Amino acid sequence: MALTEGMFRLDGKVAAVTGGSKGIGMYYSQALAEAGANVVLADIDPKTVRETTERLEADHPGRVLGVELDVTKRESARSMVAAADAKWGRLDILVNNAGLYAVLPRRESPWDIPDDEFDQVMMVNVRGIYLCTVEALPLMQRNDWGRIINIASGLAFKGAPNLMHYAASKGAVVNLTKSMATALGHQGITVNALAPGGTASPTVLELHPGAGMSEQTARTRILKRVEVPEDLVGTLLYLSSPASDFMTGQTIVVDGGSYLH
Repeated sequence: MALTEGMFRLDGKVAAVTGGSKGIGMYYSQALAEAGANVVLADIDPKTVRETTERLEADHPGRVLGVELDVTKRESARSMVAAADAKWGRLDILVNNAGLYAVLPRRESPWDIPDDEFDQVMMVNVRGIYLCTVEALPLMQRNDWGRIINIASGLAFKGAPNLMHYAASKGAVVNLTKSMATALGHQGITVNALAPGGTASPTVLELHPGAGMSEQTARTRILKRVEVPEDLVGTLLYLSSPASDFMTGQTIVVDGGSYLH
């Protein structure tokens, strides 16, 4: 067998992507399907779940399942996993992508974040990852093999005064990744994080028209261009595939060289 044969293929695997019907998550779902995985496309927005599922199903018949998911509710996460079990009898890859970012208001003062908004960011961005992981584990443990990819952010390391709660939540994701990896390594399940930089995703561009912010960020990078969702899928596939078998507890920052560590 060739050294690299099947290294990045996911044929026969089942992957669930939370927040997988729009924004960057939509690209993650498509990339996993193109790599051969069956994909559970889970999101809170039933309209985009339906639209993205129909689009991907046209190219990958029988391999995409759309489900509604609210990551703040344990029973909703449980239903997502049950849907994967009912259709394919397994779950191998969990991409914890759902998070609050684009919809958050940009305030002049970092000290004006309402209590309910702060709590909601933590519930979605941190506790949501925990809940979905807890519910997914029984299916992963059946085969003693699993990949959990938590989506963090470069702001976890740089901070963000105008999005203090968001940056704090992503710092928590980095630490949660380390803790989960330590708890699951003996079961053959790896846990890593992917930390994008500021990305010109469809959702961000829709809610914040104009690329001024991204272009300004681009000037601070070693690779001086705007980051796009396609820049992230290679790392996602690496973390999802046998290529990363001996890697766990790590965070890979993909931001064009804005943050170096």
